[in-house]
Amino acid sequence: MINDEMHIKMMIMFALRSAGGMIPSDTVAQIIDECGIGQIRTAGELFELRDQGHISLITDDGTEYALLEKTGREIVSALGRDLSSSLREKIILTTAKEIAKLRKDLEIMASYKERHGGGYDVCFTLKDEGEPLMDLKMYAPTTDQANIMITSFKNDPYRVYREVLASLSKKES
Repeated sequence: MINDEMHIKMMIMFALRSAGGMIPSDTVAQIIDECGIGQIRTAGELFELRDQGHISLITDDGTEYALLEKTGREIVSALGRDLSSSLREKIILTTAKEIAKLRKDLEIMASYKERHGGGYDVCFTLKDEGEPLMDLKMYAPTTDQANIMITSFKNDPYRVYREVLASLSKKES
């Protein structure tokens, strides 16, 4: 059986795994709060999880995001069943609801145009409440590839944004 502190940490890591990637720390706190744990306790456990290397906390434009790291994923895989099935279900549903709210606030645009020398420029734009989060232009050799890229972006624009952000935020060793 896990103790209270470990229980909260497991809930946080389970929520991050359910989200499928990086989400605002405030959103993590809201998810856990809806499961009966106060937001102040959640904030403290987030910092401990970061210090232990199980999650990363990344700040972008004044917003702090939490991302589950490899060790966190391994812990959730090994011990996630220690959370009751009803609690796991509540975390999954609450996380999905919060992710849907985040996506609703996003303005997603993607298009392509032919290059004079061949191939296509594929343009991706992600805005939050009218403010640009990301403008990205990439090369695609064919219209089929351009359409695949656009579909993938539109299916999960937040994943693309977080992966670009995480990639550009890594410190070189």
